[in-house]
Amino acid sequence: MLMGNIEIDGSQIAYTQAGADSNPPVLLLHGITSHRGVWSRTIERLQSNFHCVAIDHLGFGDSDKPKGADYSIQKQAERALKVADHFGFDKFIVMGHSMGGQVATYLAATLAPQRVVKLVSVDGVVTGELSASVQNFKRLLIVAGERIPALYRSMHVLCSWKPAAYMAFDHWFYKPAELPFEAWAVDRDYALNPGIALSTPRAWASLNANNLTCMLKSIAAPTLVIFGAQDGTVPVAQAYLFKQRMPAAQLVLINQCGHFPMYENFEAFIQPVKEFLQ
Repeated sequence: MLMGNIEIDGSQIAYTQAGADSNPPVLLLHGITSHRGVWSRTIERLQSNFHCVAIDHLGFGDSDKPKGADYSIQKQAERALKVADHFGFDKFIVMGHSMGGQVATYLAATLAPQRVVKLVSVDGVVTGELSASVQNFKRLLIVAGERIPALYRSMHVLCSWKPAAYMAFDHWFYKPAELPFEAWAVDRDYALNPGIALSTPRAWASLNANNLTCMLKSIAAPTLVIFGAQDGTVPVAQAYLFKQRMPAAQLVLINQCGHFPMYENFEAFIQPVKEFLQ
């Protein structure tokens, strides 16, 4: 895998790429407070047949985090399309997780329906609604963190203690205690990085404000929707909504799995992805 940065609209966007340039291209988009590393195992399994590029959205991961930037779903989709342009992707597959699924869906429905040849939404946001516990409690912490960035550092220290981490990130996994604690240590680091204190609430507000339900019918690309059946972040009803509005879409529900199927049940996740893409 190769890592680097490209300049998009005057800011540095971090990326990871793997696979031959001659392979069909896949653009991978992460969720809110997350980073491109969530796709590492996915890329490892796809790189022999696909040219994979995973990016950190502006404001997250290792990309720039300018204070006055536009962190809306629409703008992130525009940047993602410019990344595709940079790598010379005329037509490409787009795969998004959580907020990244919302960005990918918006891109496929409005910005480049003629260029997106396949869409994969992994626990992707459709209506803008999140689970009640995440929306009513976790977002309050995000808002507080914008005003008091030191909360991020305090939470980072606190979450080095397993019980505290399991409580803070209970919406991520079906059974967090069954995952090796170090397996998602980097994800905790990125989620609790004070550098995202400004970008996260703005991205979250846009996530809530964008209901893509009416746009689904505009998606021309074959679509695969994968959801953890016990997702504690994005209501599983949104997976069924995708299928309802797009009857031709494939829907895969992974039982005993939460918001990160690529972590909790990788084989059940990657097999339908490979079959769909090939």
